[in-house]
Amino acid sequence: MDDIKHTVYVRLLGGLGNQLFQYAMGRALADARQAELVLDPRFILRKGCISGLAIDEFAIRARYLTEAETAHFKEPVWKLSRALRRQINPWLGYYHETEHSFDAAALTQSNAVMLSGFWQSERYFANHGHQLRTELVLKNPLSLAAVKLAVQMASSPSVAMHVRRGDYLSDPKALVKHGVTSARYYQMALQLMIEKLGDVDLYVFSDDPDWVRTNIQHPNIIFVSDFGFSAEQDLWLISACQHQIIANSSFSWWGAYLNDYASKIIVAPQPWFDAKHMAQQDIIPAGWNTLAKS
Repeated sequence: MDDIKHTVYVRLLGGLGNQLFQYAMGRALADARQAELVLDPRFILRKGCISGLAIDEFAIRARYLTEAETAHFKEPVWKLSRALRRQINPWLGYYHETEHSFDAAALTQSNAVMLSGFWQSERYFANHGHQLRTELVLKNPLSLAAVKLAVQMASSPSVAMHVRRGDYLSDPKALVKHGVTSARYYQMALQLMIEKLGDVDLYVFSDDPDWVRTNIQHPNIIFVSDFGFSAEQDLWLISACQHQIIANSSFSWWGAYLNDYASKIIVAPQPWFDAKHMAQQDIIPAGWNTLAKS
């Protein structure tokens, strides 16, 4: 296992947006060290997360753990070290994120340590933004319907609105932690866009389109959710819009971040988390607009 000294290891956790944060942090660190990036997908595969190993749909520069590396980074050890992370960190080959704020110590860990966390801050990859926007493209071609929408989005002022409600409402733990963005937030965000841009085409991405139809009125509204695209195509289409109104969701965060339109306007909800103990000062990049979530 001599190669372990020349490799940055990052554990994948959660859905597509979370996986992109973990990849971006690891990619920037590996590039800075001129090291190989290896991703550990075992938690995703074991838990059957909502989007599965969705990051594999992107042309990432990384490989997955080999059998020998799996034997080195044992799952029971990860569970034990995670349980004790606030007392002993790093321990037994793992370094765990303990807060949601930027953790500079994570960037100083040995390549032989597996980094385990969400890393939800642009500060981990601030100097890699352009590179990430260039590299994070889909492996497979878009469907014809998605291509037509992308052309339409580029032809006039287009605003993507991401409304996430489903699991945030159905899972009591998620509701306490994240909360949901209110109708007032989306109405105010849309009004801000109209004030700045004039007439806009609104493209809605939501797991609860009926709620949006009830609460958001706009003359030029397209429900992209009705097309039934895959998660990765939805995310790409969010980024293809010129401007974004996002939910408190890492998924739509990445849709906004990957947008390379020079004059983009992005509106994000504040606070990001409802749970008071969750640090959130490093999540929203400079230059994004924020509006009250409730």
